Amino acid sequence: MKTIIKNARTLAKVLFLALLITGISVDSYAQKEKKEKKEKKEKVEKALERPAAVGHAATDDYVSSAFNLYETNQKLSKQLSDATGNVADAGKIKDELEGQLKEITGLLGKSADVMKQAKEITPATDSMKAVKALNAGTKALNATQKAIPTQLESIKTQAGK
Repeated sequence: MKTIIKNARTLAKVLFLALLITGISVDSYAQKEKKEKKEKKEKVEKALERPAAVGHAATDDYVSSAFNLYETNQKLSKQLSDATGNVADAGKIKDELEGQLKEITGLLGKSADVMKQAKEITPATDSMKAVKALNAGTKALNATQKAIPTQLESIKTQAGK
């Protein structure tokens, strides 16, 4: 009887250890898979599209300026990814990026005023289009502002080589 109980305890310990190891490995696999999905999602982020003009001068100017900056920044980003041709232009690109940061700050500062004007447009459907366009412009500015530090770091890295 004692040997049966002893064998049962040993078997229970082995089973518990096996379940523990299985649980840990499944959990770590799930975390890894979740991380890979997140990385894929970040890579798949599509480029922002310029909205159509809404017919309100302040809104159209803001959105146009925002997307001009965004598109210029995308071109600079492509230049930076081409490591062979941009080493000589690094100083010009850096100055342009720093200028873009100043422009972004100015545009984001005036976005609240433009938004207020856009919400006052009548009829309401035009107002909604203007607000939607402003949101797209602000999203483009934020994406550009987020990308610039990485681009400046890339310039520093290439200059150090």
